[in-house]
Amino acid sequence: MLSSIIWILLGGFLGGEIVRRFAIPPLVGMILVGFLLSPAMGNRIDPTILEMADQLRTISVMVILLRAGLGLDWDKLKQQGSVAIRLGVLPALSETIVIAIAANFLFGFDLLTGLLLGCIVSAESPAVIVPGMLRLKNLGWGVSKGIPDAILTGSALSDVFIFVLFGLLLNLLQANNSNLGQIWLLPINMITQILLGVFFGFVAAIIGLFCV
Repeated sequence: MLSSIIWILLGGFLGGEIVRRFAIPPLVGMILVGFLLSPAMGNRIDPTILEMADQLRTISVMVILLRAGLGLDWDKLKQQGSVAIRLGVLPALSETIVIAIAANFLFGFDLLTGLLLGCIVSAESPAVIVPGMLRLKNLGWGVSKGIPDAILTGSALSDVFIFVLFGLLLNLLQANNSNLGQIWLLPINMITQILLGVFFGFVAAIIGLFCV
């Protein structure tokens, strides 16, 4: 298991650095290394690691979104008002609804399944957007107008919104509640989860102040 972790970390780092020399995004090199180490190719990964893949993906997304939050300039965000919120919610919601309607007409999907497909298609990749925006911020591009901060916040909000919506839709489908009467539960569940997240965030911040 330890050797698998070393293969993943060292191989991913070296792969990213090698492709960076050719002006290619490091993520491409990391993906290639992952493919080469996978059971379909090199088969260098311990089965225990593969069984933990879902948990590791969740932790990875958490780390990326935390990095995005730590890199924000709140003064710039306050100046922009609701721009970041609109960037995070409106595009994702519009894409999800349009794809759900198209899936209903083209493939005969029911509403919940169409919305689930919309969540999959409209989801952004934080592994691409966050490092790119942080790099632009370090270079000073658009910093005076707060453009990287707005995109970082919008991307994080969009991912959280889509993740929550996808999870709620999936739970409804697994419970065989595919009727329209269950749709009203989505905003209630979403608001509840957001409030719980804000509450635990404040609790963590207070604990951090006392521990420092």
